[in-house]
Amino acid sequence: MRPPSLRLRLGLGLGLHLGLLLAGSAAAAGPAPGIKLNQIGYLPQASKLALVPAAPGAGAAFDVVTADTARVVLQGRLGGPTNWAPADDTVRVADFSALRTPGRYRLRVAGQPESDVFTIGADSYRALDGAALKAFYFNRSGTALAARHAGPYARPAGHPDDRVLVHPSAASGTRPAGTVIAAAHGWYDAGDYNKYIASSAISTYTLLAAYEHFPQWFAKLETGIPESGDAVPDILDEAMWNLDWMLAMQDPEDGGVYHKLTNLRFDAMVLPHEAMREPRYVVAKSTAAALGFAATMATASRVLAGQEQRWPGLAARTLAAAERAWAWAGAHPALPFKNPPDVVTGEYGDVHLDDEFAWAAAELYITTGKDSYYAALAPEAVSATVPAWDDVRGLAWMSLAHHRNRLGPGADRALIASRVDGLAARLAAEWRASGYRVAMRGADFVWGSNAVVLNGAMMLLQAYRLNGKRDYLDAAQSNLDFVLGRNPLGLSFVTGFGARTPQHPHHRPSLGDAVAAPVPGFVAGGPNPLQQDRAECPPYPSSLPGLSYLDHACSYASNEVAINWNAPLVYVLGALSTLTPGEASMPPTDYSLAQLQRQEDLLQFDSFGNGAALDIGLKLVALARVEGKAVAVEIRRNGMLLFAHGMDGTAPDHADWIRRKSNLVNRTGHSSYYMHAQVKADGGDIDAMPTFDAREYAAHGGAFPVRVRGTGLVGSITVSGLPGVEDHALVVRALQDYLGVNGAL
Repeated sequence: MRPPSLRLRLGLGLGLHLGLLLAGSAAAAGPAPGIKLNQIGYLPQASKLALVPAAPGAGAAFDVVTADTARVVLQGRLGGPTNWAPADDTVRVADFSALRTPGRYRLRVAGQPESDVFTIGADSYRALDGAALKAFYFNRSGTALAARHAGPYARPAGHPDDRVLVHPSAASGTRPAGTVIAAAHGWYDAGDYNKYIASSAISTYTLLAAYEHFPQWFAKLETGIPESGDAVPDILDEAMWNLDWMLAMQDPEDGGVYHKLTNLRFDAMVLPHEAMREPRYVVAKSTAAALGFAATMATASRVLAGQEQRWPGLAARTLAAAERAWAWAGAHPALPFKNPPDVVTGEYGDVHLDDEFAWAAAELYITTGKDSYYAALAPEAVSATVPAWDDVRGLAWMSLAHHRNRLGPGADRALIASRVDGLAARLAAEWRASGYRVAMRGADFVWGSNAVVLNGAMMLLQAYRLNGKRDYLDAAQSNLDFVLGRNPLGLSFVTGFGARTPQHPHHRPSLGDAVAAPVPGFVAGGPNPLQQDRAECPPYPSSLPGLSYLDHACSYASNEVAINWNAPLVYVLGALSTLTPGEASMPPTDYSLAQLQRQEDLLQFDSFGNGAALDIGLKLVALARVEGKAVAVEIRRNGMLLFAHGMDGTAPDHADWIRRKSNLVNRTGHSSYYMHAQVKADGGDIDAMPTFDAREYAAHGGAFPVRVRGTGLVGSITVSGLPGVEDHALVVRALQDYLGVNGAL
């Protein structure tokens, strides 16, 4: 958000201001020297790449050594020199993906200083993900941060927003200008103390989607907020803090949504409780605010439906609010927001509203199942792009892809998959062609460029969830690596995490407190050659897109923090931690519902005929024989038996188990082990399911749905003879091999 002046934005004393100017002017003009890699670490089976300067006479080989004893554990050859235009830097790639042993390491290349220490471990991203999520707590409005939760960053409450004025631009018949309303809670948007629906919508949605897609990871991610331990995952408690505020921003009279809650001008660089001299206003309703609100509330309705005991009636309330906002937007389809003359805080103006209509329609369709919303989506006319606050088309496709097997018959599942895969294919091509192995072009370096990197990773992961193409997973990992240190500046852009991190972010709480280090867990905006703050800051070190960054409190254009930059970091860390294949070659002793759903999403066919049934049946028998096991196998399409075989050692009752497990698949559309896990999770009895006759249905593993893209369920593949989880794993292994996808196990 472009502020009017440095004086209003910072409010710094002259001495401190000059000191910061001098400190910021010493930045180097070119890429940082030395080896660049992810300064936090890697999951054992993740792609692991480092960048080595292509200096004349430098070595062409690399060693990976243990950090404590310098013992060589891996050796390799560097790739050829490649120039990356956004930083005009020529580098060589060191690929050490083969190293999977947990530990602490450094990378060595002759003629270069040793790299920073990095770790390899199965839990490499848990602490960072917790901090990225807790950053939202540190930006809460209207509450004191107690020392037991905030440590040295404890502070008094600021901006209760229980007496907010209706600005003349937001006036209505029932709420004339000057009306006092309450709109408490919510997150401060960024480095300032205002709250905006545009950034809140995409941020809250991304947190809700993170939990919806990876509930097992986020259910265990405790962050030490006041609500921790209340039997609700912290990510949902945190999202609820902002949903409370968003709900208060809807006019109860007509369903419209105020665009923002703000002072008339920016506060000084002080703590929140010291910045409450100016009155606060809700400012003008807008079409974009109503649609972003509708999409977020529709998402919240389905994600929080399982939390009725914690928040009674909330799912129904948020859905009703979403539909009212949608109706208001339909009656006001082209009402963009523009700051009134007396308001100079962030505008978040957006005159292109087709993407907001598409996103809101998609979320409402998924949650309600109403075909009218799918028609309003007009999916054939909606492309897929990397999400941003002002371009949310990608979020529509992200949600549709996650839910595509549960959509009504009118939904075009093939189109959904092609939109997501098409975007990922473009991003992966950029990643492969990039000297820095990142899916970013020069034009992508804009205000909040790190959010562009992370949202790109998020969309790559949607495609990986669809089809298991390893390139998509590796490209997403590379985008994360860029943010965590494998960039031309050699800087981890997350405060408090990495060998070198931002020390002077544009963030009022970090500058206003007495702690030298900034509040941890925030993503700095990142390189931005547009340099909207150049008149108010010392000179940037470079105008090149990848180097145009100032670690300076004045630099709101490159060094501000923002909730909509942190949200995709939370998502990507959890997604990579869940989706990156594990170390074990054997299947786990159990699967989560999210893993079982992912298997069904991945293991689909473009077509399924007699030949496919024969090949898969023989593969199942061969896999069992290699493992010294005996199973019975049956494959059917539309009720017709295409393959059946009982290996030596199987018994006649296996046929009955096959019949009952297959019946369950045909009735529910899910694998029999998915139903097993769902019943157990709900506290039920797998052998006494309500409305399921145990003589006809068996919720034991081994039967898997045969789905054809664009058609849906057409049959089942069933194995019997082993414990249920092993029957299930055998089918998944065979399908993964046959379909040529990764990541199902």
